[in-house]
Amino acid sequence: MTVRRQGRWMYPTDERILEHLSETSWATPKTIAKETHLEQIEIDEQYIQQRCEQLVDRELIAPVYDDMYEITSWGLAYLRGDLDAGTLPRWPVKN
Repeated sequence: MTVRRQGRWMYPTDERILEHLSETSWATPKTIAKETHLEQIEIDEQYIQQRCEQLVDRELIAPVYDDMYEITSWGLAYLRGDLDAGTLPRWPVKN
C-alpha cells in the first residue's frame, strides 16, 4: 500500500486532481470537476481552479496552456509515496 505524505496546506481534493491528471495527459478545471468522485460531492470548477493554483505553486502540476494543466514528475512522485508534500516550498506563479 502506498503511503502518501500530505502537506498541511493540502486538501483531499488535491489528491483527486493529481490522480485525475496522472490518468490523462492534461485537463482543465472544468473537465476535472466533471470527474465522478468530485461531481458527487459537488466540487465546482472555481474551487478546482484555486486548488490547481496551489498545486502549481508547489510544482506538483504545471500549466500547459490557459487553464490546462498536466502533472509533473514531482506530482507523480507524490502519488507513488516518494515525496513528502509537506517539504515542498511555495513558488508563487508569476502572471
